[in-house]
Amino acid sequence: MVNGYLNYMGSKYKLLDQILPEMDYSKSQFIDLFTGSFVVGANVVDKYDKVIANDIIKELIGIHKGVLESDDIIDKTKLLCPEKDDTKSFLELRESFNKEKSPDKLWALILSCNSNMMRFNKSLLFNQTHGKRTWNDSTTKKVNEFINLIRPYREKISFISGHFKDVKVDRPSMVYIDSPYTGSEAGYNSYWNKEDDDILYEYCKYLDSNGSSFMLSGILGEHKPGVRWKLIDKLISDGYKYKILDFDYEKIAKIKNEKNSQEVIIMNY
Repeated sequence: MVNGYLNYMGSKYKLLDQILPEMDYSKSQFIDLFTGSFVVGANVVDKYDKVIANDIIKELIGIHKGVLESDDIIDKTKLLCPEKDDTKSFLELRESFNKEKSPDKLWALILSCNSNMMRFNKSLLFNQTHGKRTWNDSTTKKVNEFINLIRPYREKISFISGHFKDVKVDRPSMVYIDSPYTGSEAGYNSYWNKEDDDILYEYCKYLDSNGSSFMLSGILGEHKPGVRWKLIDKLISDGYKYKILDFDYEKIAKIKNEKNSQEVIIMNY
């Protein structure tokens, strides 16, 4: 398995050894509905005839397209990355990106920001702080490993950008769903609300109706005092199969109560 080239908060790389064996490989098409770092989709490109990766942030999709197609975006991003201690240049880059968005600027921001955590406000303006990081040898190694993995399969990979509800599934497919979730204080969940949960629930039913298989990654239990992701509870109460994964939140949780949470996958097959 190959890790993503983006250090991405919420990445499922550490759970791939538990997630991938549970995929339905009988379908010919795989859809990564909230692709993020594309780490899940990239690790199944050899298992499906077609792989579609979607994300609502079009500049993120632009990064993936650029890496898939050529080295141009890599060269541009290296030039845009501020020096580690240059907060002024980071803030100027952030302001420039929010005025005139482009994939290379976003990638440079991710590489330079706090914890490499891409964070947007509800207006989808990048608002993460400077992390005193930059492009380094580790970045180059990750990018090269990723390129070697996906470029041989470029003809079967399609990157698209839009709201998940607008992703039409034209044939029975394997759909992986790693959405944000309600009630979390994590920055990458800040624009998700109960209405999105309701739409996602109906989307799961839509996948059921057209013969597709879906796997939804989520959090079971209280991820902060008194707060649960009710969508997970609802799907389980509907009778969908679920499996609790081996992942210790207590070691990483900044929110004390997250030690009462469990990583889970929900499946309709």
